Amino acid sequence: MKKTIAFLTALITLYGVSCSEKTTDSSSRIINGEQVQIVDNSRIYKKTELPFPDELKGISNIFYNEKSGNIHIFGTNSEGNEKVCVTDGDFSMYSYADLKLKIDHSKDENIAFAVSENNIFAVISTAVQEEENEELSYTYRLKVYDNSGNELSVSDFAVDDSLLSDCLYKGIRSLNYAGENRLILGIDSTFLLVDTEGNVIETLTEETAYDYTESVNGYIRHYVENNGYYGITSDMTTEKLIDFTDSGLSGISAISPIANGDFVCYMDRKLYRLSERDMAEYGEMREITLAAAGFIDEIQPMIADFNAESNLYQIKLKNYAESYEYSIEGLENAVNDLEIDIISGNIPDMVYLDTNEIEKLSSKGAFADLYELMDSDSKYSRDAFLPNYLEATETNGHIYSIAPTFTIKSIAAKSKHADIQNWTFDEFRDVYNSKSADMTLFESANNRNAVFGFLSDDCNDFVDYGTHTCSFNSQDFIDILEFSADFPSVEEYSWETTSCHNDTALISTLYIESFRDINVEKQSIFGDDITFVGFPSESGNGSVMTLSNQFAIMEDSPAKDGAWSFIRTFFSDDRYYGNISGIPVTEKGFEIAMKEALEPPYYIDGESNNKIPMKETGYNFTNGLSTEITPMAEAEQAKYEAFVRSITKAVSGHYDDKINGIVSEEVSRYFAGACSAEECAEMIQNRVSIMLSEQS
Repeated sequence: MKKTIAFLTALITLYGVSCSEKTTDSSSRIINGEQVQIVDNSRIYKKTELPFPDELKGISNIFYNEKSGNIHIFGTNSEGNEKVCVTDGDFSMYSYADLKLKIDHSKDENIAFAVSENNIFAVISTAVQEEENEELSYTYRLKVYDNSGNELSVSDFAVDDSLLSDCLYKGIRSLNYAGENRLILGIDSTFLLVDTEGNVIETLTEETAYDYTESVNGYIRHYVENNGYYGITSDMTTEKLIDFTDSGLSGISAISPIANGDFVCYMDRKLYRLSERDMAEYGEMREITLAAAGFIDEIQPMIADFNAESNLYQIKLKNYAESYEYSIEGLENAVNDLEIDIISGNIPDMVYLDTNEIEKLSSKGAFADLYELMDSDSKYSRDAFLPNYLEATETNGHIYSIAPTFTIKSIAAKSKHADIQNWTFDEFRDVYNSKSADMTLFESANNRNAVFGFLSDDCNDFVDYGTHTCSFNSQDFIDILEFSADFPSVEEYSWETTSCHNDTALISTLYIESFRDINVEKQSIFGDDITFVGFPSESGNGSVMTLSNQFAIMEDSPAKDGAWSFIRTFFSDDRYYGNISGIPVTEKGFEIAMKEALEPPYYIDGESNNKIPMKETGYNFTNGLSTEITPMAEAEQAKYEAFVRSITKAVSGHYDDKINGIVSEEVSRYFAGACSAEECAEMIQNRVSIMLSEQS
């Protein structure tokens, strides 16, 4: 276990890195096949803004030395030179040390810092290439300063290449003070114990590097991971010290422990002291549990903001994926653990899950009807949302989940080639057959496997997770099989690239992540008026909304109003300004997105708070050309608005690898001539039906 924890923290660990009383809990996580126990000693902290070091433009690292009580705040000044602010635990007086260093990252220069009671250490690594095409070598220079920034010594390390033979990258990663004028250099996964005169004493393993590390407040390492701050003790116990989300913290780029159980952090261009909150401050505040299984990066800042501002509710995030390595299997196990908890009665107040998982659980009556909460909400009633979004996500007149945005997946063609929106399979086939042999179907991958994958749309049209049924034995599916079989096999295919732009390809699959994206795709991929023909479908739902993770409130939660008060923060108008990813689900948000598409994209300058326009370009991979995009015209806006509002079908944005694995296996048999299209469809129907029934 010791070695596993060391590996976890090796690349991200330094003493400083880029609530109320609670019962100590423990959890575990699988890392590299080993189970690591993590003791949760976190508390809820309040932040108090500190005077910002005015000679620093930004902060890169914060270090605390327990012996001196000094806090070293590293950053750069307005000229880009490395500078250190030294202060005490009261943050009453700031002194500055100019290290007279300027790192040139374009030349692959890196720098790492460490501090002791009286000194500041800086190691600079520089890439050297004597001749073109020669492998890079690295030099390592140590500079030692006193706390006033006076340079005391300069040494170059003679690091033999054999010591770094296992390193993929040989620039300096980390630096730690090891006592007795010794330092530990972290270079990739290798650690070198060196003295301050430039001599390598010995090579350390990940495990033995800890034996030389001085502790701070009883911890030999601190690190940031999974939106929390952790410490490792000398007996190799890993403890969670701060849960950033619980404490309403987000965007922390540097943090360090200081005296009296407090911390200091750099967040949102400000410096804060973190102190444990008094339980009395909470009064009657209620805790609301939000369960998730990965994919939480986008919601963590919102949870933090809600927790920082709310006087009534505190969102407690439980991410089941923390117990597993990030992989398809790990995420599946996380979802399974969550579902087992729900079945066994360990029910959260709300969940944030993939659309397919939401549909499975909603069919079992797990979730509350959000219409009931909308109907009592004066701002976010049903009328506040796009009607077609509600229609697409309804189940028997109820809505059990919701997301702040959606993306669109469709197929488009130049209008002069196809002007039928949401065509049937027969219409699609007739249009394609009417074109000359010089025009391919898609711009690339016109082989039978790829064509089948495109037209079947990952089988979204043939599986209903809510009813645990499928329709692979339908004529639609058989038509796709037979049409795809007319294309060459992967082995026979020449992998040519054609283009809708120059009329050598008929259609292109579009993935629209914002309202502005429609205009970009039209100008760069087609260069002409387009029709969203959609995936061939008898249902008329040829274009679909893709919804990845959504929020749902548990039917048995006693805190439905509190859960809804959190979810509705995602619909704030302010969140829909700027270059957002996704199409807003609210009428006001959609109006904002459409209006902004009439202007060039922009960013907000952090100092002036002004809009700074940006040039927008679109890239066409079929011809390798970039197109400078002109803003959307109002006439086009009306056309595209009508298109978005016409979509009434929603599917998951995540790939169901189990079902698609079955489909791929059986379709391969059909393409090999082992069965007819009807037999293939029936075999898929039987196998997937059994799998879905087992899930029910």
